Amino acid sequence: MRTLKKLTLPTFRQRHRAALTLSTTIAASIVLAGCTAPAEPTTGHDHAASISHVHAIVPNPSEDGYLLGAHDGIYTATPDGEVGSRIETTDFDAMGLITVGDALLASGHPGPTTAPELGSPNLGIIRSDDSARTWTPVSFTDEKDFHVLAAGKNDTLYGIASDSAELLRTDDLGETWSPVGEILAFSLVIDSEGQLIAATPDGVQISTDEGTTFTPLNEAPALYLLAVSPDGKRLVGVGRGGQIWASTGSKAEWVPAGVTHGSAQALATTNDGDILVFDDSGLAAIAK
Repeated sequence: MRTLKKLTLPTFRQRHRAALTLSTTIAASIVLAGCTAPAEPTTGHDHAASISHVHAIVPNPSEDGYLLGAHDGIYTATPDGEVGSRIETTDFDAMGLITVGDALLASGHPGPTTAPELGSPNLGIIRSDDSARTWTPVSFTDEKDFHVLAAGKNDTLYGIASDSAELLRTDDLGETWSPVGEILAFSLVIDSEGQLIAATPDGVQISTDEGTTFTPLNEAPALYLLAVSPDGKRLVGVGRGGQIWASTGSKAEWVPAGVTHGSAQALATTNDGDILVFDDSGLAAIAK
């Protein structure tokens, strides 16, 4: 059994490519730091190549099922994990995709037919009120690419752009932002108590002061992906050896909930505890 070594981080102010390379390298080290003989995958064995890469799985705000924010657009998916077609009006790299009430917010980079007003080379923050069919620019147009976005209560959002470890906050659904702290996170979620929980190179961290400071979340396994249920009461994550973990709250025990096939790319969970994961087998649904 190899153990995960603590990595020395570069300076917080870094360019997009350096930050993305660092995140990918550290996340990969967590995936590979499992036992020599990995457990049997829960999600399947066949390799699925229908979508090149998925960044996020979020509830569809106006229909049953889910939306997948992918490298080449946004795809639909059924509640039981069947991937549908790409929404024709989306060919952009959909980073940071989140559902906030009846709206969707995203970031990323434009595709070949993306409307110019959404921004280039970065989309900043963009918004859709019709389940990803049309989009409008909100803030940071042309300027920033948010790899991490998390939604709290009362129109509050937190985000980390790809060129910095600065944690930004907005209380008006992305129109105006203010810096609140610094953290390098692969995933960031907000639970029902308003606590920020982040998967970082130094383990899972928690903030109880709206992102100003973070401390280790005791007893949490090392994770490179995190997701929270829509009601904020359940947490799921993926860590060493593709092990999927689930918890009913920041103070609750983490229990095994499955094993991925290869590297997991995106994760989601329902209020009832069902889990969706996109890995080398494609999209899979794991019932509680």
